[in-house]
Amino acid sequence: MILVEDIYDEAQKIVGSCDEVKLFRWITDAVSLIANKEDLEGWKGFCDICANYDQCVTLPREVETVIAVNIGGRPTFAHDQLFNFHLNGPGDCKTPCSWTWQDQAAFHCTYRDLKDPALLVAYLQRPSDAGKRLIVFGYDDKGYPLQREENGTWVEGYLVPTVYGYALPDSEAPLVSRITAVQKDVTDGVVRLSTTDDSGVTGTLLGVYEPDERLPRYRRIKLSRPTTWARIAYLKKNPEITSRRDHVPMLSRIALLLAVRALKYYNELDLGSAHTYEADAARLEMEAQTRLEPPIASPLQVVDMNNPRNKLEFEIT
Repeated sequence: MILVEDIYDEAQKIVGSCDEVKLFRWITDAVSLIANKEDLEGWKGFCDICANYDQCVTLPREVETVIAVNIGGRPTFAHDQLFNFHLNGPGDCKTPCSWTWQDQAAFHCTYRDLKDPALLVAYLQRPSDAGKRLIVFGYDDKGYPLQREENGTWVEGYLVPTVYGYALPDSEAPLVSRITAVQKDVTDGVVRLSTTDDSGVTGTLLGVYEPDERLPRYRRIKLSRPTTWARIAYLKKNPEITSRRDHVPMLSRIALLLAVRALKYYNELDLGSAHTYEADAARLEMEAQTRLEPPIASPLQVVDMNNPRNKLEFEIT
């Protein structure tokens, strides 16, 4: 790990005269430049998800790409969204007998979908967030797009009331049947989006949005069988640098500084120099990563159907 503070002064000399926001943006782009080229250990992670017997699981915001999934401790095969159309796939009418997971894309703005039309409310963690904008886009129970009136003009989206200490819908709040997007102001604390019944007492939690989230987007997967938990191996999203205290999941300071210099040359349209510095930055970071990798491998495993024990284990799973 590298602290942004450790390369701040040198990066500023490379970028030149600029404010802190621009410098952080350059460092963010430099990290992405290297991360998108290499298979780096700093971007790999594992997490255990409580599935509560639900086959559709929404993953945390830091999950960029799912590598592998265990369902209740069992290894699984992976399928993409088009597997439903494959001759060996489940189609839309039957359930496969194997343990599998299926990618459901990365554009979900809530933890779960609405099962029935409902009123929406927001819970605030900090009093200072009262009045911050939380806009939900989608459709009401009649199939009409959610809209609100601002300064005499109708615009898209329903503005969920944000009042600290209270979670009540407007008197004219629509019944929301489907949510397609959520937009949120930067806040000081966490904001929870939930449904509520007519009594205002019970509801279903739809999302827990962190302070810096503005357009929530989560990856979602579907498990072939209900389970209480699942273990996920994943690649993390590229970090967005916003302060000197942020961490960069890289090992080589020189590689990061060379990546910043490569961006400088890209900005000046000196592509030859940019490509040279980019290649050196990627090489130095991979050398630092390789030094820490143990000499192990994940060989292919084949089930021998002529072996009674293997055949029995295959039939059990």
